[in-house]
Amino acid sequence: MNAINRTTAVLQKIKYYPFIELNLSFIFMSTSGLFGKIIPLAPSLTIFIRCLIAGLFLLAYLAIRGYIDFPRKQDTKFFLISSILLTIHWISYFQSIKMGGVALAMLSLFTYPVFTAILEPIFFKTRHSWFELLFSLLVLAGLVLIVPEFSIQDQALQGVLLGLLSAVLYAIRNIMNRQKITQYSGTKIMCYQLLLSTLFLSPVLFLYSLEISAATWGNLTLLAVVTTAIAHTLFVQGHGNFTASTVSILSCLTPVYGILWAVWLTEEKLDQNTIWGGLIIILTTVALSLRHYRKPPDAVENI
Repeated sequence: MNAINRTTAVLQKIKYYPFIELNLSFIFMSTSGLFGKIIPLAPSLTIFIRCLIAGLFLLAYLAIRGYIDFPRKQDTKFFLISSILLTIHWISYFQSIKMGGVALAMLSLFTYPVFTAILEPIFFKTRHSWFELLFSLLVLAGLVLIVPEFSIQDQALQGVLLGLLSAVLYAIRNIMNRQKITQYSGTKIMCYQLLLSTLFLSPVLFLYSLEISAATWGNLTLLAVVTTAIAHTLFVQGHGNFTASTVSILSCLTPVYGILWAVWLTEEKLDQNTIWGGLIIILTTVALSLRHYRKPPDAVENI
């Protein structure tokens, strides 16, 4: 335990450690689309196992470091609501992948910086800008491009709509986490949310068989430990050093990484509309997030 604490203390003294930490989280998180596509289970069962393994992994980590305690009573509502948001966010995202593919799902999900910019002023009682409306229309234009057919029976459109639902829930949860990151470490927040999500999803054990192949268990373990426990803890911790909108800037390469994983390892095909629509969405979220950047560019030591 002392060795882990000493290593952590040394890393945190590195000038660019928070920046490196946050970017590593995006590289790890970008594999979620790949796992969502190759794991042949119902999304609710996948997310249950994901939360269970990741939650226990983080609980063990906290126990080794001697940091286990119970959340304060006044924060019960926060953890319940944020865990519900996390659960529905992941299920809708994985269902989006099943229906529309990795590219459409990830591009839809990563409209969340637009929703963050729209919702953050409501949470923190600041004024909106007409830029939010303009950028929202640009993102809408990008979404129009990537949807092949506007029919409610079209699976691709259903996938995009589920991805947008996931994006809204993701944005709200990120903003809520930012309000608590000064009171709890990112690891604790993620651990509590994962364990509560596991509890909420436990009824799936009565709905699906657990006869799962060894290869699928391997992918589930990687999804839980690397993509979830490690990546999302680093991500949540990043909200203590950056505003939610600033984190959105740095996250905009995540769908690019995720789509590249899918193209490389699953031979997913991209058409021109998806590429151009994706560029519009990513560049718009970068521009919108830059507008909300609240720290001077050279103040890395304060990040």
